[in-house]
Amino acid sequence: MRRLALRCAPRCCRATLCNSRGSGSVLRRQAPALVPRAAVSPPCLPTASTACLQSLATSRRCYLPLPKDQDDFSAYAEIDLPTETRIEAIRRTAIANQEWVACEKVHGTNFAIYLINENEVRFAKRSGIMDPNEHFFGYHLLIDDFTAQVRALCALLKRKYGVTGRMGRVVLHGELFGAKYKHPLVPTSKKWCTLPNKKRIPISGVEIQSEPFPQYSPELHFFAFDVKYSVSGAEEDVVLLPFDDFTEVCAQVPNLLYARSLVRGTLDECLAFDVENFVTPLPALLGLGNYPLEGNLAEGVVIRHVRRGDPAVESSGVSTIIKLRCSSFMELKHPGKQQELKATFLDTVRAGALQRVRGGKKVTVLLDALLPNLEAAANALLLNNVSEGRVSNVLSKIGREPLLTGKVTQHDVVQMLAQDALKDFLKETDPVILNTALSFRKTLIRSVYLAAEELLQGEWKRIMDRLQASQAEMDAAMAAQEKAEVQ
Repeated sequence: MRRLALRCAPRCCRATLCNSRGSGSVLRRQAPALVPRAAVSPPCLPTASTACLQSLATSRRCYLPLPKDQDDFSAYAEIDLPTETRIEAIRRTAIANQEWVACEKVHGTNFAIYLINENEVRFAKRSGIMDPNEHFFGYHLLIDDFTAQVRALCALLKRKYGVTGRMGRVVLHGELFGAKYKHPLVPTSKKWCTLPNKKRIPISGVEIQSEPFPQYSPELHFFAFDVKYSVSGAEEDVVLLPFDDFTEVCAQVPNLLYARSLVRGTLDECLAFDVENFVTPLPALLGLGNYPLEGNLAEGVVIRHVRRGDPAVESSGVSTIIKLRCSSFMELKHPGKQQELKATFLDTVRAGALQRVRGGKKVTVLLDALLPNLEAAANALLLNNVSEGRVSNVLSKIGREPLLTGKVTQHDVVQMLAQDALKDFLKETDPVILNTALSFRKTLIRSVYLAAEELLQGEWKRIMDRLQASQAEMDAAMAAQEKAEVQ
């Protein structure tokens, strides 16, 4: 069992932890964007003078010497794959039916920001804290932002958990990503990073990923997915924040991009997420909503227990965090593995989860939690137009015979219902919605179709039974009438 996972938040803060997970918490009442909404046009190119000033500012930074050892390093454990044996082991425990979340797995490189004794700021890759002169995918460009964010995070943690003295160590784990977006209307980055040894690196030359998808932005970014802290600074005292506490504090750190839940529910409900058709929403959140890339699938999702790290959860002795990649991405990373993934997960573990959760129906959700406020409100308004009353209106326009003879199928009615709901929505909506990013407008169309499909999935048998009963009554009445006329 992982050592860092053996501790939970301080007992004195138990009420605070529970309140942050409650159904009435702020986190559940709102669905903010991960970051403040950026402009929907391509990033402006900095002038030569701006780039020069930025490079000079970078070169003047003061760096501390590399520690002689790695005592302050806090490794991030490798995440388990969802093999059938591993999932079945989880399902045999009580935690399988507790709360889990599925979050996007960003394709980049493991990166961590350290604040030691509220004084030293360090940066680490997966294997250890780095020499300040090490060129690691241009991260030096973002050092000022990282420093401000980890200091803000430390202050929030001290206030939340009542730490009055000096905080020994705070670690913000995440993924360094971006620096690649091959769209004809989006220019490459013109930024450079400068190392302490004065070596300059163009961000456009940074290659964090070689695969054709997913792509996120021409600029370099950081995506946080876990927070750890130790009041004493010792590794044995490290506390891993539960997911709700993590999102609560990250939401208060300026300009921090962090993991949000796509699905929240039992393990099966998270496993049922349609990872095979999940298009990454990050480019739109980073200001590229009008410049979508076709087939820009996400790498996958990370599924974790919301209280991962709590001794009561970890004592189950099974995995409390797993990663699930889409088979198309697996084929890029490991040629020949696509069929293996389908056989060992998609056709077994996920198929079983789907059957238990949705009766075999695919689960593809609109990411409301990842939408800016305007788009989230528009999406909610649109889905209000998909109702049983509208189904009745659509059916009345079709008539009974085409439905009973099969000339009009369930799929046809889904399309008609979605079109009818979208038509009325566009009549009523504010013109500002029509000027939102192209990717969001496509998402609206997909969202209303999925809502119509889900509604009719549950109603179709009842509708057809009612139509057949009505037809039978009519046939019986007509037969009786004909019989009476003959007599």
